[in-house]
Amino acid sequence: MTVIDETRKFDWGGEVFEGRFKEGLLEAIDDGLLVLGEIARQALYSHIERRYQVKRDEIPNRLEVLHETLESVFGAASTRVIERLIVKTLCSRIGSEFIEHENWTLLEYVEDLRKRLGL
Repeated sequence: MTVIDETRKFDWGGEVFEGRFKEGLLEAIDDGLLVLGEIARQALYSHIERRYQVKRDEIPNRLEVLHETLESVFGAASTRVIERLIVKTLCSRIGSEFIEHENWTLLEYVEDLRKRLGL
């Protein structure tokens, strides 16, 4: 069971900005991948950087790379679980309701959140 670190709860400061959303998304990705363990998380980040030339802090702009990597390593079913955990963590931080959709990927969840937040 993953525990959300409440000290890292995202503070919007009353306004929603794209940059702050991406920062919160990256933190949620970090926390969500930690369910795999620190070594596995770092190995995934290293693989993404070597294969796609995408650094960790660029992942919020290239979610398809994270999705492809997770799916190639863990398969579709496990990837959905990991991605939902990431989105649940993000929703908790930004104070938004998590709405589950059976076959959505991380990309679809984040696109939906952006629309709901007016980004």
